[in-house]
Amino acid sequence: MDRLVAAGAWSYTHPVQAALASLALLLFGTALYVLILCVVRPYTTSLREVPGPPRGSFFFGQVGRILADPPGAPHVEWHEQYGGAVRYPGFFGVSFPLDFLDPPHPPLPRQRDSRLLLFDPAALNHVLVAHAYEYPKPEEVRGDLAMILGKGILFAEGDDHRRQRRIMNPSFGPAHLRELVPVFFEHSHHLRDVLKQAIEAGEVDETAWRDDEQRDAWQRERPEGEIVHDVCKWLSRVTLDIIGDAGFGYDFHAISQSGNALGKAFSSMFSPRAVSKNRSPAFIARQRLVGFLIRALPVLKIADWIPNERVRQVREGFRVVQTESEKIIQLKRGDVVEKDGMDSTRGSKDLIALLLKSVEGEGKASMTNEELRGQLTTFLLAGHETTSTALTWALWRLASNLKIQDKLRHEVRAARAKAAEEGRDELSSRDLDSLQYLDAVTREVLRLESPVTVTIRHAARDDLIPLSMPVPSALEPGKMLSHVRVHKGQVVFIPITAVNKSKRVFGDNAEEFRPERWIESEDGSGKKIEGNVGVTSSILTFLAGPRSCIGYKFALLEFKAILSVLIDEFEFDQRDTETVVERRSVIVTRPVLVGEEAHGNKMPLKIRLAKQRGDADEELE
Repeated sequence: MDRLVAAGAWSYTHPVQAALASLALLLFGTALYVLILCVVRPYTTSLREVPGPPRGSFFFGQVGRILADPPGAPHVEWHEQYGGAVRYPGFFGVSFPLDFLDPPHPPLPRQRDSRLLLFDPAALNHVLVAHAYEYPKPEEVRGDLAMILGKGILFAEGDDHRRQRRIMNPSFGPAHLRELVPVFFEHSHHLRDVLKQAIEAGEVDETAWRDDEQRDAWQRERPEGEIVHDVCKWLSRVTLDIIGDAGFGYDFHAISQSGNALGKAFSSMFSPRAVSKNRSPAFIARQRLVGFLIRALPVLKIADWIPNERVRQVREGFRVVQTESEKIIQLKRGDVVEKDGMDSTRGSKDLIALLLKSVEGEGKASMTNEELRGQLTTFLLAGHETTSTALTWALWRLASNLKIQDKLRHEVRAARAKAAEEGRDELSSRDLDSLQYLDAVTREVLRLESPVTVTIRHAARDDLIPLSMPVPSALEPGKMLSHVRVHKGQVVFIPITAVNKSKRVFGDNAEEFRPERWIESEDGSGKKIEGNVGVTSSILTFLAGPRSCIGYKFALLEFKAILSVLIDEFEFDQRDTETVVERRSVIVTRPVLVGEEAHGNKMPLKIRLAKQRGDADEELE
């Protein structure tokens, strides 16, 4: 009997003991892992000789500072202090938070070292141009965006990316872009007319004010013919209408505000509330954990039951985007099949029509339906959010520099007068390209206000990254490093904003908004700005190499067309001189007003009709 009781006791306690032993083993393994990660790794990493800032927080490294400061500001400081290659610690001194959870995809051994920032032109050329396909984007950086954009060109790699880019190149050729310029102007004129009507009606934008008291004070002393509107929303609407028409032959009705399901869904996924406050390192870690679970366990549909408003918005928006995108594709497929409109701008040369032809192709010319849907959503984001954000910053810069605004208006009006003398109603693509000051303003805005502030790559193999200007060793005084050794899996950060503000290239006034730098140098010699890597203008805003923005010429023409119409017709001024504008970055860098963060992203400006040409010319002189 005693033996039976003892046997029963053992059978009861054995599972408990096994569970406790397993838990103890797990805790020991985790502690050992963290010890190796935080104590041993820093002394064995291939980056240990690369200079950089101190560890900072034990748990969050320098991530807390990067999130707290304006986008790109710490990178600019580290570039000046340490040179063209900088090592800095991330979460627990590693490349990504919780990266021990992430299975490599494609299979790569994780290199859990500090993060590597590259500013040096030779290093950037090596990673972005000469060996671009050996430095793909890490799976971890995708998160919500990859789930929304699917298998479009933004996230394609290797042969898939080469094939997709080859298929889409004709859509962005010079001949096609020239034919799209009237579409840009058509929607720009629509926005112009809506704003003129708002001025005539004295329309009040309730979202443009800090509070009712500020609005009422302005209304009591309101100058005749002046309104204060949030230009963010108007610029987002006009660029959405343009990409719908020029890219897909689809009308979003965004300016008219009648809207449709796709436009509303896309807007909800990139809601201003997402950047209404600074994110903490802990928030980023939680987001990455959620993203990992969604990617790793898709069969469980975790996003459907996570009690998070942001996840809910993305989930619902994603479903609508999928449905509405399929409708657009089917509609265009019917047009192409029935009309075979491959000889017209709205036929063969709009993006979706060309890509539909590719789906019917074979071999190297083919594209799957899933990839086709990915292109549509990718270009909705790339042709909408980025350009509208850049235009928002352009109007803010011009409202803060009225002399520059007047000079730009003078040039645009002179060009329009010349076009009218030649019997043309509007400027051509050649006119837009030939306007020297408009081009200078465009370059300067895109240099200082790049919508995307950083991009990320990782090494697909062990490599030596060359440096054009050696950096001092962090271990041996007097030793200079001419190369940076990276192991397979090492994450590399490309700090776009910091590269665009390089004092070596743009001088000591690199932080200033000075369009004249693109026309002549400080000594008046007219020397061309060069020395950086970039697909255009020695800036990294559109990146460089085979992974550069395929639609950058589209974006430049669109930007210039919209800006030329608005600056010709209206004068823009700051709502008030006391308000501080901050930059908050989630996907793109948008403005937030200090003290008004709860309102989300906005850029309220005074808008009034510009003086007639004769009066404006006299003032300019």
